[in-house]
Amino acid sequence: MLQVHLATHGDPASLTPEVRAGHDPFLDEMTARCGDLAVLTRGPVDSMPPECEVLVGSVIDPESLAARPALRHLIVPWAGIPASLESNVAASGRQDVTIHNLHHNAASAAETAIGLLLAAARGIARLDPLLRADDWRPRYEPRPARRLEGGRAAVLGRGAIGGRVANVLEGLGMTVDRIGRPPGGGRWATPELADRLAGRQVLVIAIPLGPDTEGLVNDAVLDALMDGIVVNVGRARLVDEDALFDRLADGRLFAAGLDVWWRVPTTVETRGDWPPADRPFRDLDNVVMTPHVGGGLGEPEIEIHRATALVEVLRRIAD
Repeated sequence: MLQVHLATHGDPASLTPEVRAGHDPFLDEMTARCGDLAVLTRGPVDSMPPECEVLVGSVIDPESLAARPALRHLIVPWAGIPASLESNVAASGRQDVTIHNLHHNAASAAETAIGLLLAAARGIARLDPLLRADDWRPRYEPRPARRLEGGRAAVLGRGAIGGRVANVLEGLGMTVDRIGRPPGGGRWATPELADRLAGRQVLVIAIPLGPDTEGLVNDAVLDALMDGIVVNVGRARLVDEDALFDRLADGRLFAAGLDVWWRVPTTVETRGDWPPADRPFRDLDNVVMTPHVGGGLGEPEIEIHRATALVEVLRRIAD
């Protein structure tokens, strides 16, 4: 049987009320499914047994990895692999370690992207707070909106999330360019990516962050869009923050829907008062903002989906 350690990180106060109360749906589901497959332990990485073969988590330092020869598999329990984890594996000198990740929340992220796009295109974020204040004037003095049917979109990312988004956009009557990695590998050159986006009204970003993608969506790429709408459910640093803000503020871009941000709270105490970016996106009424919940946070079954996907990976490792 596999020896699997489920890592916990951070301040216990950051755990959900359900977990703090002693009910952990993810652990319950894993325990129920792994009886014939794995022996599970749970806790901080430094409490991992020396015979552990699989670590489920996104953080381990090079020294700990080098000191654990039995550890051969790292499973990041969400989509995307942190660059810091890849660099730590390289720094450990271990070439026999495989990194995996999960796509259990791909449907959730894709649905979030579509929701942000529709809200941005129809101006819903502008209209909702006004009507909550009994203000009907936008009904008689309409603000700009955009119809998606008949338009042209680009989806940056051909994976589990991007593929779902592209299918929905095609269902809405859009012509969609599905953009994956450059034909020769590596990083897209700005002129080539800008050419792919020329004349598109919509750009949905659903790729991982890494050396080949950080800052990829820069001023020149954004300028290729035609009065465009930008939706980002990947990572904030894929996009040049200043370039995006300036084009939204002066109207070169029509709108944006953002679920990922450049600044994230680092403690429980700061969660109630923490600007998500250096630039004041909150002051722009053509931006729809959500606090990185696209991965399924709040869905009652999301931890069961996570466990299901994780067990599938463990069975492939065991075979």
